[in-house]
Amino acid sequence: MEKFTKLARKRKISELSWNLTFRMTDLVLVTLFLGLNLAAPSKHTGKFLAKLFEKIHQAIDEEKIKQVFYQLKQQGLIDYASRLWQKPLITDQGRKRLKGILPRYDELRAWDSRLYLITYDIPEKIKFQRDKLRYFLKQIGCGLLQESVWVTPYNPKKLLKEYVSENDLSGLVLVSDLGRDGQIGEENIRSLAGTIFRLEDLNRRYREFINHWLGKKPAPDTVGSFFSILKDDPQLPFELLPDDWAGEQVWQLVKPLLKSFI
Repeated sequence: MEKFTKLARKRKISELSWNLTFRMTDLVLVTLFLGLNLAAPSKHTGKFLAKLFEKIHQAIDEEKIKQVFYQLKQQGLIDYASRLWQKPLITDQGRKRLKGILPRYDELRAWDSRLYLITYDIPEKIKFQRDKLRYFLKQIGCGLLQESVWVTPYNPKKLLKEYVSENDLSGLVLVSDLGRDGQIGEENIRSLAGTIFRLEDLNRRYREFINHWLGKKPAPDTVGSFFSILKDDPQLPFELLPDDWAGEQVWQLVKPLLKSFI
């Protein structure tokens, strides 16, 4: 029974963090940032914290939440008066921490007009290394073309060289440069990117965001919803995106809310 209780708590924490992966301390820090900077001027801070405690209490008991606040203060990430319900302030160190854990929107996206193919042949006896590599490739924005074959428009050679060296995978991972305007089969780079990275589905989510939030008063969930989409966005070069791409419009809506954070 205890096992299922823990699983239920994990699911609730996942829902609270818009399906981003946070430790409990990071989740509280992010929630404080969104609430205090976007929707809770000082006269509403008490209500905001009450709601924060109420939501997180579903996943973690109140004593644990208090411990998290204490840990954040000890780490220099927040500061507050003797009572937790008085307005906590995120310190400069806390903002640095936020920059490291929240998805970032890349406004530049320099591209060399090339496509890179990553292939690997990792023996079954070190299967865990294969799974670990797949996770790493997803983290650096690669898309799965087919089994053991990944694609990215951003040069991954330096990152993969370091990864291969650190994980003793020499000779098992290969990066191929397909050149400028390269293609695989009959698909050019642009159409291939749309298929591999499921840009149509991603664009639909951005359009739904616009339909829901355009013209409405900003709330913590505004940026939370944006982050939940951005974490799945490979942020491909602008040249590879559909002509009706809605991601940039969404960014322009959210950007003013994060002005002090960028």
